[in-house]
Amino acid sequence: RFLPKMGFDEGLTADVRTVVIIPSLVADAEDVESLVQQLQIHYLGNQDPHLHFALLADFADAPRKHMPGDDAIAEQARAAIRRLNSKYGSDSGGPFYLLYRERRWNRSEDSWMGWERKRGNLRDFNHLLRGKTHSNYVVKEGRLDLLREVKYVITLDADTSLPRGSARRLIGTLAHPLNQAVFDPEGHKVASGYTILQPRVEISPQSANRSLFAQLYAGEAGVDIYSRTLSDAYQDLFGEGIYVGKGIYDVDAFERSVEGLVPENTILSHDLFEGSLGRVGSVTDITLFEDYPPDYLSYAYRS
Repeated sequence: RFLPKMGFDEGLTADVRTVVIIPSLVADAEDVESLVQQLQIHYLGNQDPHLHFALLADFADAPRKHMPGDDAIAEQARAAIRRLNSKYGSDSGGPFYLLYRERRWNRSEDSWMGWERKRGNLRDFNHLLRGKTHSNYVVKEGRLDLLREVKYVITLDADTSLPRGSARRLIGTLAHPLNQAVFDPEGHKVASGYTILQPRVEISPQSANRSLFAQLYAGEAGVDIYSRTLSDAYQDLFGEGIYVGKGIYDVDAFERSVEGLVPENTILSHDLFEGSLGRVGSVTDITLFEDYPPDYLSYAYRS
């Protein structure tokens, strides 16, 4: 059974301002070019005046707060975002953003690194959206004033593909009144509705055939609506799905559901935990694609 959706017209998101983000470690020039190109691809398949695209970048872990080459990488990323905004932007501002975090000392890891890694990057971004003064972002590119109006965030991994029109469908689903998060009288627990929607995630056919390792372990790739079920047991039986870190969330509702409940330096894989607090809706009729690791070392590193 599918969650109800708002019937937005093609190219319109009914003034629901949304930003598509890629939180990622950016260690060198090659990372910059790859991630900026990915943002451009997301934009070309999901163009909308109320849809924005942001790279949330962290420097690589290091023994010092500032390392040689940091400024050059950040400037390269800034220049790439400016080129995209110059090419696709309008008088109201370009759709692309760059937000680069500085390193902070982590005693438990004995290293200078982005605070709380991806979870911290999302938390810092949510605070930025709501105008909180404290921010770890030292490089900011794009019209930040527009971000104050953002209601939803679509978060993707660096290797996730956002098919044409899928952003609008995710927004339309989360915007439906029956899917809006309703909190209990005490104000933290989600009693009904959802703060996060988790779409279906499939392995891209290209990456599944990239190497012998991928061919053996990726399984059958692609979407076959005739031989595969479009159901989720947890959603069908309990009305909730499982969050795997790629989906859409309501900024205010999500922050309200996790506020004060995640101690620092205690959680590495945060998706399942945040999903259990914020309540996840599984939308298996909307599909995202991601790459499969081409070799065992890449697979082990991801795990």
